[in-house]
Amino acid sequence: MAAITQLDECFWTVPAAAKLGGLLQLNGRMTVLRLADGGLVVHSPVAYTAALGEAVDALGAVHAFIAPSLLHHLHLDDWMVRYPSALSFVAPGLPEKRPEMSISGLLDGEFDARFGAELQRIPLHGMPMVNESLFFHRPSGALLATDFTFFVPQATGMTGLYASLMGFKQRPCCPLLFRLAIRDKAAFRASLEPLRELDIRHLSMCHHQVVSSRARETLDYVLTQLQVAGDGR
Repeated sequence: MAAITQLDECFWTVPAAAKLGGLLQLNGRMTVLRLADGGLVVHSPVAYTAALGEAVDALGAVHAFIAPSLLHHLHLDDWMVRYPSALSFVAPGLPEKRPEMSISGLLDGEFDARFGAELQRIPLHGMPMVNESLFFHRPSGALLATDFTFFVPQATGMTGLYASLMGFKQRPCCPLLFRLAIRDKAAFRASLEPLRELDIRHLSMCHHQVVSSRARETLDYVLTQLQVAGDGR
């Protein structure tokens, strides 16, 4: 487990080694955000360890956890056991997929009413098998993406071959497998249009990379690939 790393005044990231199918080293990433009241929101928790828990505790009190999609939720239970007073917000459909989980609420209007002033939720429509939400942290300018974008330029071997075939070894992109889950392309593209207007300074991807140099231009490249309407920049 890599150490927690600060990327902005109130934005920390924790990369974690992980293999898909035992072969592909696609890794994972947890993000910790500090809100104006000093409380922390933890996005896409990775495996809990005592050392990681201590590092998070040193930053402040955990107020909420986010499971941002139907695919990123595996470690939430362990964190909730250790932080029973924290809230947990999950993607719509996850309570049906994981009925044994104890959650506080869905990523919907309730979440937005509580956190939307600092943490803007951008739900990706038209793909009910994934139900991913992106999150824009206004104070740091960080856009948090789960499986919407990948970029693994250092990948070698089978992972490098897979990244080349999927299109995300040389440049960040929305992976082919993710796009295959889209059932309504018009709704999907429309849900991404708000991204054109955000002042993005960091593009934080759960798998491998955080882009902090030319983050706005990098995101625009991905949106243009997807034919998302915008202002033409």
